[in-house]
Amino acid sequence: MKIKNKTWIWIAIASIMFFSGCNSNDTGTPKPRTYPRVQFPERNYRVFNACNFEFEYPAYGEIIKEKTYFDSVAPNDCWYNLYYKSFNGTLYLTYYPIANKKEFEKLVNDSYDLVSKHDVKASGRKEFPIKLTTASGMLFKIEGNVASQTQFFLTDSTRNFIRGSLYFNNKVNTDSMQVIQDFVDKDIEHLINSFKWTK
Repeated sequence: MKIKNKTWIWIAIASIMFFSGCNSNDTGTPKPRTYPRVQFPERNYRVFNACNFEFEYPAYGEIIKEKTYFDSVAPNDCWYNLYYKSFNGTLYLTYYPIANKKEFEKLVNDSYDLVSKHDVKASGRKEFPIKLTTASGMLFKIEGNVASQTQFFLTDSTRNFIRGSLYFNNKVNTDSMQVIQDFVDKDIEHLINSFKWTK
């Protein structure tokens, strides 16, 4: 009989605790969304020299020669990618020789057209003219959840033209990617400032 009474006491206590917990108005406060901490490598640069150009690129990146263009062969042997393994991103560098003024104008117009394709999702766009010793061009910073926030082109206006566009291989999310985007943008600015045509 004593055992049964103790059992009923424990059932009563458990029931009181259960029902008092259900009737509580304290719903708690949700924790703010956070993103994984990113460990950035120390900045140091190497010289890359090929075809008609030279520039400095980050030692933690890898230069890979591009052999294809969609389902066909790359138009020439001077297409390269700067691959960021730790950030799962690639800076695509596409080079074109210039034969005449008409080709030059088409390459410039194509660069603006490719940037404009992001306008549908972009919240803004800034353009920064580039003037170097052997090259000039334009740097584009596209704001918002777009596939490529940073693009540029460099040219000597008569013989050489190169275009760069940065893409990350993950879901477009400015909130989580902005810190990485800003870090890589500084590398791209260094690449541009160290760039020169060699022929």
